[in-house]
Amino acid sequence: MAAALAYPNLGFFHVRDHSPIHWHETFHYFMGAKYLPELGYTRMYEGTWAAGRELGAFAQIRQVRDLSTYAPRDVTSIDAAAVRARFTAARWQAFKRDLLVFGPRIGHWDHLLLDHGYNDPPPRAFLLHLLVRWVPASRVTLGVLTSLDYVLVLLAFWAVGRAFGQLAATLTFAFLALSFFARFDFIGGSPLRWDWIAALLVGAAALARGAGTGAGLAFGYAALARIFPALFLVPLVVSWTRARVAGAREAAVTRCLAAAAALGLIVIVVLAINPTTRDLSQEFVTKIEQHNRGVYTNHVGLGSLIVFHNTPWVERPDGTVFAPHEAALAARPAPWVLPAIAAVYFLVALPLILRARPLESMMYAVPLVFLALSPAGYYYSFLVLLVLLPWRADSTDPIRLVGMGVLALLGAAGYALEIMSADLLPLFYRASMQLGLFLLGWLALEYVRLARQPAEAEAPAGLAPER
Repeated sequence: MAAALAYPNLGFFHVRDHSPIHWHETFHYFMGAKYLPELGYTRMYEGTWAAGRELGAFAQIRQVRDLSTYAPRDVTSIDAAAVRARFTAARWQAFKRDLLVFGPRIGHWDHLLLDHGYNDPPPRAFLLHLLVRWVPASRVTLGVLTSLDYVLVLLAFWAVGRAFGQLAATLTFAFLALSFFARFDFIGGSPLRWDWIAALLVGAAALARGAGTGAGLAFGYAALARIFPALFLVPLVVSWTRARVAGAREAAVTRCLAAAAALGLIVIVVLAINPTTRDLSQEFVTKIEQHNRGVYTNHVGLGSLIVFHNTPWVERPDGTVFAPHEAALAARPAPWVLPAIAAVYFLVALPLILRARPLESMMYAVPLVFLALSPAGYYYSFLVLLVLLPWRADSTDPIRLVGMGVLALLGAAGYALEIMSADLLPLFYRASMQLGLFLLGWLALEYVRLARQPAEAEAPAGLAPER
């Protein structure tokens, strides 16, 4: 209960306006999804500026980000007539009415229009589009929409409680609600930002209960919604392969992987055969390739750590820190470095994966994400898997309890670092460093545990000989 109350900052919500709605994020996810057919992934800021000028706003805006090149673009180069031509008259009027709702509630339009646009993967974007296409923006409708996350998370933890027991569910919920990375300040009050982590939790609960098909559909949805959760299926593939080689049969894991693959294939085929969704999917791929060429201060992982360790920081008079973008780009490691490090980690963790229960083995994909991808900090809500997956029937190994305790201390340290940091760059740089050290220590603890329990390691639960 304390964790649930703490998550929305004890009822103060967002510090700037005390609103339960994160207006900046909701603008991108609501307007980007609702008007996806008209704006695509690259014309959001052009359309917003053109509509705003017709409403008598944005006279002070001089530049927006060109989302096809990521370079700032002078507003005098925007063809407002061409922007309007992509809308029907009714949709253009609806776009302007919706913009009026956001207008007075966002006080930093000059910064917002230099952000990086709407980046939901196509399957998730089209699903959200179907949900909001006919929904007019208002404080009530957006309040309901941004509350769906809480409903999904509560349903997910109901499933977790049934599968893992109330103690495991309670500790996992508390960890997620108090997470430094997935805190309310960053993603709270935004439309469906936690649907993928809820899907991962539901998938874990389903697989723990032997419902392989349900687990596969949940894991498949998480991967389609955010792409990188596909890495959590890698240990399951290893476990399944090991069982087949040993002549054993893992029926639940087989159904899980088959369902996830089938869901992914069906969605990809549906997107490919429809000209509109195919074109938008190609636009997304191009935009994300452009997006991934940049470096971002709020990303957490080994790649981000290497970049900002090798980039000179310039301290401003107000105590904030600036890192020249061109210098940061030049500091990126060679393209082969992170995949090679991730491959080495995979080989080091392989004995642990092979000797773990299939569901339990998914924990070992957590460091893989850190080493290979460096996603934005709020995606590290998946650290909750390190708290949940070791549990069986309300019990777990004492060594793993130590690991959970250290992980909780890591979260507390993140909040302490924020008090001492005047800017996001040193905050997330140090958070990446701390998380990397934790994952190294966690892996060592897992090997200590394995050395102390060789009998269990040789005969993981869930592998039954095929009859």
